[in-house]
Amino acid sequence: MLERLKYCDKKTLWQLIRFGIVGVINTLITLAVIYLLQEVLDVKYTTANLAGYVAGVINSFFWSKLWVFKKLNSNFIREAVLFLISFGVCYGIQFVSLLVLVELLHIPDLWAQLLGMVVYTLCNFIMNRCITFKK
Repeated sequence: MLERLKYCDKKTLWQLIRFGIVGVINTLITLAVIYLLQEVLDVKYTTANLAGYVAGVINSFFWSKLWVFKKLNSNFIREAVLFLISFGVCYGIQFVSLLVLVELLHIPDLWAQLLGMVVYTLCNFIMNRCITFKK
């Protein structure tokens, strides 16, 4: 039993590390899209936020499925649907956080975008590990 627990903790740690690497890549993609839309094309911060997250979630699904959780021979449609549901829940939580940070706490929108990403990432890892790519 103790050996199994050690294996699970080690496996979870490596998944979290890989998830973090994918998260960094997603964050760069998301921020690049948000910055381009918001700062270069003068798109409203809420619209830029959604577009950035959509770009990141597409990248994230494939890396999470194939590398983080290594679900190579599993039900693609089921996982895609659960991934989108998880994204929707996490994005909703992140979006409310963004609105609170910008509209109520008056934090500059680019800084609020970064703080919202932390909220999204933690929520997303938990949901994908426990629901989307669950054994």
